[in-house]
Amino acid sequence: MDFDVVLVDDHSLVLEGLKSLLKEVPGIGNVYAATSGKELLDMLKTHTPSLYIMDLELPDADGFALAADIKRMNPVARIIVCTMHEEVWIVKQLKHPDIDAVAFKSSGTLPLLEAVHALMAGETYYCPRFRQLYKETGKAEGDADSADILPTSRELDILKAMAKGMNTHEISQHLFISENTVEWHRKNLMLKFSARNATDLVIKALTKGFLTIPL
Repeated sequence: MDFDVVLVDDHSLVLEGLKSLLKEVPGIGNVYAATSGKELLDMLKTHTPSLYIMDLELPDADGFALAADIKRMNPVARIIVCTMHEEVWIVKQLKHPDIDAVAFKSSGTLPLLEAVHALMAGETYYCPRFRQLYKETGKAEGDADSADILPTSRELDILKAMAKGMNTHEISQHLFISENTVEWHRKNLMLKFSARNATDLVIKALTKGFLTIPL
């Protein structure tokens, strides 16, 4: 049985490269491409691919939420996350039942091909780079909390806006980014600061000096 594949990435060069790579893999059937979450979900109304290779950061969707949508629509779907994000809090999230394989973009094409073959064989796969980072994350948990990881400049922008009482829509308008992107960064901030909610996040950010009064 051939496996139909969907590539989900908003970079056209990445999509073209992946298409060329998969042409050489025996057992691969049709190869579709989607550049956004909406485009993928619209495609799934008429197609039922069995294998997905997807980036985490899309212009209109959070990759983790999209993976959950795929599994809800097709529980036997197999998902490979191919991402450049190697941050500790992302690595921890990637060990998730909705995700069957991880191949970091920094690792090149070989781990991705290994992931494809593993999933076609009904197995799971984690590239060596992921296994190394996941192991280091486990060791570090006893010494330092993920809240000690510095927020990015964009996350600081969103953190300051949240501290001023802005909601997701207002932050989106203020920073000229999509609401899904705002939610992506909010989720990362909550993980980094081990915050229970937005108020807890702001208090912890103030305590650690990432925010000052007056805001």
